[in-house]
Amino acid sequence: MMRESVGTTLFAIVLLSPLPASSETPGLAAPDWKVYSDQAGTNVDYPAGIFTQDAGAVPRGEGRELRSADDRARLMIYIEPNRERRTPARFIKTEMAAPRSELEYRRIADRFFAISGVVGDQVYYSRCNFPSGAAGPIHCIYIAYPEKEKRMWDAIVTRISRSLRPAH
Repeated sequence: MMRESVGTTLFAIVLLSPLPASSETPGLAAPDWKVYSDQAGTNVDYPAGIFTQDAGAVPRGEGRELRSADDRARLMIYIEPNRERRTPARFIKTEMAAPRSELEYRRIADRFFAISGVVGDQVYYSRCNFPSGAAGPIHCIYIAYPEKEKRMWDAIVTRISRSLRPAH
């Protein structure tokens, strides 16, 4: 019972907490792609030239939150256990705080889900991979950035999302 309450609350906080707004829209820094790897087995390409600030532990699961130097964008990379053996569809049904009608993008497959929407002036994108199906841990990313910069972020989000994988 506590897990459900805490998990749902944290997911709501993450999705509904916009970053401070900026009055300007400068171009993005050079991506300087690197691979993030952790002891839990998550690997993902990320633009280290953009996400230069380590913001500490994530509010959900185990992992790191990285932020842009100007604090307008954030990337969370994390893993969480799947003791309840949830499938991607079940995970979305039980953990998603925002109404499904507010999603601009939703893809749910056998081994992953990806969702995206807008809250305030921030676009958020979340993807979680279930590499062992419902039998293993869930590897996730969460990205938030200014909506007015969406076109600049499209290729970056795509690369991050497609590179998310567990260690082999």
